[in-house]
Amino acid sequence: MSLEIAIQIVTLLSVIVGFAGLILTINFYRRQMNAEIVMKYGERFERMMDLFPEDFLITGFSNQALLPAQNQELTLIVIKYLNLCVEEYYLYKKGYMAKEIWQIWEPDIKRALRSPLIKREWESLKKEYESYSEFYNYVEKVNH
Repeated sequence: MSLEIAIQIVTLLSVIVGFAGLILTINFYRRQMNAEIVMKYGERFERMMDLFPEDFLITGFSNQALLPAQNQELTLIVIKYLNLCVEEYYLYKKGYMAKEIWQIWEPDIKRALRSPLIKREWESLKKEYESYSEFYNYVEKVNH
């Protein structure tokens, strides 16, 4: 085997090892970013739930929940919740969030969007979400 062939083989192996290392680094970074998304949005969700009235949280977003009286404070809480949903939906649709994460979160988001409270508030708030038609249509589809 000549020196030239040995150098070519070593060069090829170096490229393969370098490429494999790059792929592993990218995969690790994506996993790390998804873990960060889960933690950050989990924290935000917990803070969001603290804003809802306590008696409402006992029954949650179920259809049996007694609706709290409509007021500006509650409408603002629902806006904040919907904005959180918009961000999560956007991250998923643009590929920044792993499909597995979205599959865990989406059933709860749909359940909340179908709740009497969110449906009631959505009717007066939906015009605010028309600029992001994909999310607007998602909510409309979930509720019909």
